[in-house]
Amino acid sequence: MNVLPPTTGTGPPACPPEVAEPSGGAGVARGGAVPGVVPSGRRPLLVRTAVALMSSTVASAALGFLFWVVAARWFPTEAVGRASGVVASMSLLAGLAQLNLTSLYARFLPGAGARTRRLVLVGYGASAAMSLALAVGFLALGLGSGLIGDRPVHRLVFVVAVLASAIFFIQDGVLAALRRPGLVPAKNIVASGAKLALLPLLPLLAGVVAGDGVLLAWVLPMLVTMLVTNWWILARLTPRVGTVPLPGRARHGMTSFASAEYVTGLVNNAVAFLPPVLVAHALGATASAYFYVPWTIGVAGTTLLWNVVISFVVAASSDGAEARVHVRRALVLVGLVVGAGAVTLGGAAGALLAPLGGQYAAHGADALRLIGLSLPFTGVILLYAAFAIMEKRMWRMVLVQSTAALLFLGGGWYGLPRLGIVAPAVALLLAQAATALVLLPGLRRRLRAVVAPQHRPAWAVLPETVAAPLGGST
Repeated sequence: MNVLPPTTGTGPPACPPEVAEPSGGAGVARGGAVPGVVPSGRRPLLVRTAVALMSSTVASAALGFLFWVVAARWFPTEAVGRASGVVASMSLLAGLAQLNLTSLYARFLPGAGARTRRLVLVGYGASAAMSLALAVGFLALGLGSGLIGDRPVHRLVFVVAVLASAIFFIQDGVLAALRRPGLVPAKNIVASGAKLALLPLLPLLAGVVAGDGVLLAWVLPMLVTMLVTNWWILARLTPRVGTVPLPGRARHGMTSFASAEYVTGLVNNAVAFLPPVLVAHALGATASAYFYVPWTIGVAGTTLLWNVVISFVVAASSDGAEARVHVRRALVLVGLVVGAGAVTLGGAAGALLAPLGGQYAAHGADALRLIGLSLPFTGVILLYAAFAIMEKRMWRMVLVQSTAALLFLGGGWYGLPRLGIVAPAVALLLAQAATALVLLPGLRRRLRAVVAPQHRPAWAVLPETVAAPLGGST
């Protein structure tokens, strides 16, 4: 959850041989950038990308938090809980519909060359089709009853919201992969700020949109920002040259990688967006209001860590020759996020929730503390995921994360009637700890291998292209 001239930055990675520019060799990026060499006065690509993505996450989370603080002050708790249920349902479906394309784009767009625009459009089309199918199915099954109104306009707004949210999510990955990370915080801050600005209009919109108008206030800024950003991406950033069909082996390798990433995305998005929906259904709108903000803060912490992973993948895919440097920088950034997040959420949970009101802090602080304690384990899991993406060996990760997700969601659902809203947080901490312990030996082996001076990982080569054979996806 952006506009700069296309000539800013170090430029895209080296052109693949079949589309290389006449004035440069395969090892020199357009604009004169050389793999492994950072222009004087510029931060390394990994750091620039990570800082931009994390700034976007923090700013968006802060503005979103303020949105719910204002809503909690102006509206009854039940109304806030109903509105948060609508937004949580929309986010869940959009998260499933975005097909986890952010990871695929981070891995393959840096070397796509002439195929960049086609890959972006194909991804958009697939995500849009999935968004429509999921949103219509959700409404047809009556899963939004009690949250989404019965009038056609209510349902139309919900469907459009899911589709717009999915594309909006994907755009962050596209911009980062095209080495324009500075556009990500600009895009998200503009959208989040506009949502907050529309909040005073909610009483006027209460009779038009479900959730006292919150959904419309949430959707309109995002829709407009998404459309403007898409124009910029397609008209200014992506190469406007002819497309070249992918060779058969490349298509197979990318399809296998994308399939594994999609399953991983389904699991991760279910973990991120389903708990608030479960709380609303099991405990009611009031409990949902108390749980939603602590859970959103926890998701923001995980997103910060994921920002580092995506930045590492983009940098390593663009310049594999500097693998050891990229790994060290990623470890430092993950350590900073984990340390600051665990200390802040664990030690200041009550203070963080106090602006919403005493009841929010009293009921939600324990859940937020437990979520903070899970961040170190999440850091281990996502570092392992970064290596799995670079090695294109995703299916073992799928198995491990699917098992952990079943334990988490099953344990959280079982505990809700017994422990209340703290149950999902307890289940998350236990599931993340167990998963991290399983993956830690493999992560340690990979870290030792990369840091060893005499070792060169298989993926630590000059920027590859999507036309190269893509093996080893299992």
